[in-house]
Amino acid sequence: MNKMLKTFLREFTFRRQLSVTMTLGILCLALFSSLVSSWQANQRVRRNLIEQGQRITENLARQSALALLYASPDNVAEAVRATLAFPGVASVEIRDTARRVLLAKGGARSAEFPKSFVPVAGAEALAVLDAESEGAWRFAAPVYSQPSAASPFQVQEARRERLGDVAVVMSKAALAQMTRDIFIANMISSFSFALLILILIRFLTSRMTRPLNQLSASMARAEAGGSKVRAVLSGPKDIADMAHAFNSMMAVLEDRIAAVSHAERRIRHLAYNDTLTDLPNRMNFMGLLNQAIDRARDKSQTFALLFLDLNRFKNVNDTLGHDVGDRLLVAAGRRISHSVRTDDSVARFGGDEFTVLLEDLASATVASVASQKICLALATPFEIDGHDIYVSVSIGISVYPADGVDGNTLLKHADSAMYLAKKSNSGHEFYESGMEATISEQVQMEGALRRAEGRNELLVYYQPKALLATGALSGMEALVRWKHPEFGLVSPTRFIPLAEETGLIVSIGAWVLRTACAQAKIWVNAGMPLAVAVNLSGVQLRQHNFVDNVRAVLAETGLDPALLELEITESVLMEQASEALSTLHQLKEIGVQLTIDDFGTGYSSLSYLKRFPVDCLKIDQSFVRDVTSDPDDAALVTGIIALAHSLRLKVVAEGVETVEQRDFLVQCDCDSIQGYLLSQPVPPEVFENKMLGADFDQTGSAPIAH
Repeated sequence: MNKMLKTFLREFTFRRQLSVTMTLGILCLALFSSLVSSWQANQRVRRNLIEQGQRITENLARQSALALLYASPDNVAEAVRATLAFPGVASVEIRDTARRVLLAKGGARSAEFPKSFVPVAGAEALAVLDAESEGAWRFAAPVYSQPSAASPFQVQEARRERLGDVAVVMSKAALAQMTRDIFIANMISSFSFALLILILIRFLTSRMTRPLNQLSASMARAEAGGSKVRAVLSGPKDIADMAHAFNSMMAVLEDRIAAVSHAERRIRHLAYNDTLTDLPNRMNFMGLLNQAIDRARDKSQTFALLFLDLNRFKNVNDTLGHDVGDRLLVAAGRRISHSVRTDDSVARFGGDEFTVLLEDLASATVASVASQKICLALATPFEIDGHDIYVSVSIGISVYPADGVDGNTLLKHADSAMYLAKKSNSGHEFYESGMEATISEQVQMEGALRRAEGRNELLVYYQPKALLATGALSGMEALVRWKHPEFGLVSPTRFIPLAEETGLIVSIGAWVLRTACAQAKIWVNAGMPLAVAVNLSGVQLRQHNFVDNVRAVLAETGLDPALLELEITESVLMEQASEALSTLHQLKEIGVQLTIDDFGTGYSSLSYLKRFPVDCLKIDQSFVRDVTSDPDDAALVTGIIALAHSLRLKVVAEGVETVEQRDFLVQCDCDSIQGYLLSQPVPPEVFENKMLGADFDQTGSAPIAH
């Protein structure tokens, strides 16, 4: 139907479309008018026939009194014949009060109705429509005795006595016939009137569409390439305005033809150059790459393809806005171009990715040197809107013809090398055979990680923390684990960086936070209130609704905010110092505890440390590991503890594995410890069975039961 309508609108002229539409509309209106008129007439005829049937039935009831009084049908025979003589009356039936039939005359239509009929209680000689079938009505009326003349000796008024009932069945044939006659008459009159209107409309549309046809003919000549085509200004105002607009359009079009060639040149430039940096775009670069392959093949030369990706560019867009990000891309493209030879080709491949063609190389070392120059050039901070923006670059290098003899292969191999350079944070990497297998494994790992939460493969383990002063448990750290059915228990060092890179850390971190709070609440209800520490990533900290999510989890689980401790690594905190400060203050307003994790491994500023509303410092295990054998580590740990206490902060040493390490920390007045000396991270049921309700003594790692 839709296809037919489209064909009708596309292939028929406006005049024909208008004629057909008006014809259908008028015919539908005529049909509707006939139906409505016929229905109304049918209702009036039906009411009249029902009223007639009631009058006939009432009249028969009055004449049947003697017949029922003397139980003699002869007394009503004449009245019955007169009743049956009425048009449409099919049958008559008279019964006494005991429901015995005194007389039944007429057709068999009474069989269509229930055998019993009961007039309205209390009615006197009033007929009612007792039943109705598809082809007939049945009317019923009570029969009462006639009171005798009044006597002077009567004390009470004479009462009428009910003698029986009469029923009259009337056929609907007359109603059906009259309905058909009325409908036919209405149809004839409506369609006759519609025909006259159609003739008038056809005449009017012919006159109305003539100027439009003339305008259409002028447009057809213009489409065929005619010059100086002008339409006749005639007809209704709107069509005349259209013709005037057409003439103006043709005049302007003739003036603009001269500018088309200039626009084509501009379009060609936009098609092959990036609109932001004005460097060759991806399409242009692929053409340059194919040309370089042809030249290198003909001259037996070597060239290198560099695939560049700016690191942490998304952070710039998220924190400083896309306008600053765009200007950073322009400045980066300019620095890359200045870092290579004038004959080398630099292109913006897309997003924050650039490509470089280094032709006519004496050796692959030239590509390595060029990559190092680019890395150094981009390492210098970019000053934009008063911000010193630091970015780095990961570069993948493929060499023709060793790494491929066609453009797509060289590009694919350079991309693979760039991927590994980004993973290893090495700056640049040359393509090597087998890199795709490593990348494929990473892609498989990413896909499996995306499905891990839905498949209940993620687990939360808990590692205890103990107070050095008393040996009592002071809390535990919630650590996520991934138990894959094929890979087994995947190390967090493998999947956590992947989760942060892909953004999955947001959903995984939210799940860990909710699970840990729920588990801590279970232990609180069991009489074991322990604070639970949950690690935060920089990606989570950048979420604008992160504080609201923490509030929601605490409300959902019912955990006291004072029993929740959020750990942020020192490096993440310092990278996002200004942005994180507001978030940390909001978290403190909720009542949660804040800890700086891996303290000593970053580049913390004491001024920022004083401003951060943190409660605890956690000394990184790299310092604790050699604290008893390396004087430098011992001095650092002692200094960190003294610094923290001077700022009224608690100190937790992580990675404690030996009694000697613990004893040294006791001497340094460290507050708490965490590590294998106490326990490895264990599932919640193991933590509950082995750790809860136990303290750690001051001489060994074995828990002492209460």
